[in-house]
Amino acid sequence: MGRWLHHKDMEVALPRSMEEYVNGLVDAGGYAGLEEVVEEALREHQARRQGMEVVMTPQLEQLLDEGLEDLQHARTTEELRRR
Repeated sequence: MGRWLHHKDMEVALPRSMEEYVNGLVDAGGYAGLEEVVEEALREHQARRQGMEVVMTPQLEQLLDEGLEDLQHARTTEELRRR
């Protein structure tokens, strides 16, 4: 196991390969330290996940139920949109 990252009340253990990757980024001069690399990665992860949230509407739930009831006659998303 790699080095533990300590930041305020949080500790993170990284596998050696990830530790080497992070150290390489810092050594290349792109980041001030390990914490900066982790913070940027988490910000990007958070932004990506927020864009992927799906809201289950009654209409979407109905379409999913219909598709699961008869998979042999399932329609594509485009076909369902034309209904």
